Amino acid sequence: MTNKKTIGAAGEELAAEILKARGYYILRRNFSCPYGEIDIIAVKDMVLCFVEVKTRSSFRYGEPSEAVDFKKQRHIRNAARYFLSYSKKKYEKVDFQVMEIAVNHIKRLEF
Repeated sequence: MTNKKTIGAAGEELAAEILKARGYYILRRNFSCPYGEIDIIAVKDMVLCFVEVKTRSSFRYGEPSEAVDFKKQRHIRNAARYFLSYSKKKYEKVDFQVMEIAVNHIKRLEF
C-alpha cells in the first residue's frame, strides 16, 4: 500500500471512530456503486449522513475539502441516490459532510 493510501485509510479509520464517539452508527464504509464511492455512511437520530473524508499530510496543495470539487460532489450525490433507492429504511433527513483530517491536526468537525 502506498504512503498516500495508508494515510487515507488511517484518516477514514479515525473519522469512523470520531463519528462513533459522537453517537453515530456506521452503516457502510467505502460504499461503491456504478455512480461513485462514499467513504462513510452513518446514521444518528434518523438522520442519514454521507461523509467524504479527506486526509492530508500537509496543506501544500490547499485545504483538504478543496479536493471535493463539483464533479466529486455529483458522484457522491448520485451514489447517495443509489444507496437510498435500495434502502428499506426511511430517514427524516439526509446530510452530506466533508471531514477534513490533517496528519497532526483535525479540523471542521461540525456534526
